[in-house]
Amino acid sequence: MSRKRSPRDSPLRRLLSFPLLRAGRKSTEVPPSEGEFLFELAGINPENLLLGRLRPEEVRERIRNAGIYDGLAGKGYHDPVLALECGDPEDQRILLYDGRKSRDRLLMEVRLQIRAFRPGKPIGPFPEETVFRMLLIHWLSLSDPERTFSTHRPRLPGQERPGLGILPECLSFLREIGREFSLDGLLDVPDHFHTALFYSRKFRFLDPRAEGRFLAMVRDLKGVPLALATEAVLEGCLVDAATALPISWEPAEQVMPLRDPLRHYLRSPEYRSVRDEVAVSLHVSVDWDRYKAKIAAKGGSGKYP
Repeated sequence: MSRKRSPRDSPLRRLLSFPLLRAGRKSTEVPPSEGEFLFELAGINPENLLLGRLRPEEVRERIRNAGIYDGLAGKGYHDPVLALECGDPEDQRILLYDGRKSRDRLLMEVRLQIRAFRPGKPIGPFPEETVFRMLLIHWLSLSDPERTFSTHRPRLPGQERPGLGILPECLSFLREIGREFSLDGLLDVPDHFHTALFYSRKFRFLDPRAEGRFLAMVRDLKGVPLALATEAVLEGCLVDAATALPISWEPAEQVMPLRDPLRHYLRSPEYRSVRDEVAVSLHVSVDWDRYKAKIAAKGGSGKYP
């Protein structure tokens, strides 16, 4: 008679018990389950769990704890519907809808991936071959299906609908997910100036030169309405004030550190020194004549200084 194998005797359990796979893990950290192990190594996720671990009710609890549901209720959305689409390890989707699962009722869409990130060059104390285990934010969209854009809240590049004003709560939710999975940090590559600005309360560019360049833009564009500023950057109308040469937006890695090595580096005197040197040496301005010509060529309304 065959003996039924206990879960404790499974090959994955034995493999996960090997010392090398436990190395560096704190005693208080939850070891990966068999489902997570299969998810990361083979991309198998038959139960549609977020990142191979979290069930819908567990995701709801974390969304609630982050204040997202309260924020939505404040906008009049009291009973959002959660959907997970987690079959692809490289594209883990969390969606919240108002009432029904329809794109025109979409409130929140987040697309994530746990990824081994290699900077590709030496960064501070980290050599070129350093690997960070990061929660990569492929996409984060917050939209209010009941509101429209106005002169007071104009459309920003990439927006389909006005936002909901709950980005801090969403980033808090993702931060706790990253901590739960013992990741080095959250990683985003903002494709627009305004996106980097929104994230900058909690994120820093990994490269201090990129951070200094960004801070110079923020400083010198202060007073310019955000919709105008980010569109001017997008249209290539930002120039070096000293040389009048155009300055393009260069996407770069923006991170929220969750572990000490990365956190200490982003707070280090070495990082701040390089950042500040770049920020002090660069001054930018908008070439409004070029901007007017660009907008006119696109048939724009001509709402510029």
